[in-house]
Amino acid sequence: MLPLLIFFILFLVLVAFTPLLGYSEQKWILPFMWGLFALFTVAGWAVFLGIGWLNF
Repeated sequence: MLPLLIFFILFLVLVAFTPLLGYSEQKWILPFMWGLFALFTVAGWAVFLGIGWLNF
C-alpha cells in the first residue's frame, strides 16, 4: 500500500508542475497537458458515476 501512496504523491507533484513545463520549448508539453486533462476528465466522471451507481 505504501508504494502505491508514494506513486500517487509523485503523480500529483508531476501534475502540479506541468504548467511550469509550458515555459520550455519542448514540443511534447502541450499534448502531455491535454492528455492529463483528458485523463482527469474521464477519471472524474468515472468516480462520479461510480459513486452514484454504488450508492456510497
